[in-house]
Amino acid sequence: MSVGSAPETGRRPMRRALRGFVVGSSLPATVWPIAGLEYESWDLPLGAVDWRFVGFFFPILFGITNAITVSLPGYQSWQRMAVIGGLMGFVSASTGTFLFDIPEIVYGLHGNERYLALVGGPIFYGLVWVLPVRWMNGVFDLRGS
Repeated sequence: MSVGSAPETGRRPMRRALRGFVVGSSLPATVWPIAGLEYESWDLPLGAVDWRFVGFFFPILFGITNAITVSLPGYQSWQRMAVIGGLMGFVSASTGTFLFDIPEIVYGLHGNERYLALVGGPIFYGLVWVLPVRWMNGVFDLRGS
């Protein structure tokens, strides 16, 4: 350790969490503008969620979740990543279904069909967390030991 530098133990976890946030938020920040091109805010019903808000919400949600993921001790196996992604998908699908009515607005699901998002969301996010996010954590050396 050189003179004037901080000890490694105090700064590394925060630096790792910050890198995890950046890596986790980069995927939806890149994909969302492409995925949301078809939906324009003025085409939505009055009182519907604004797509610009969702464009900010998903990168922050992914970033925070990945910062927590890389801060957890142990190796990030695909099973562990599937559980973390599934939990995040359930929270996201619950929020979208009960607060913003996303299944009806985006997919045209009405009545009891709209609750399919509570099954599809965790499966989709589990796969996203297992494949691209786990791979990106490995590329940026965030997978743990």
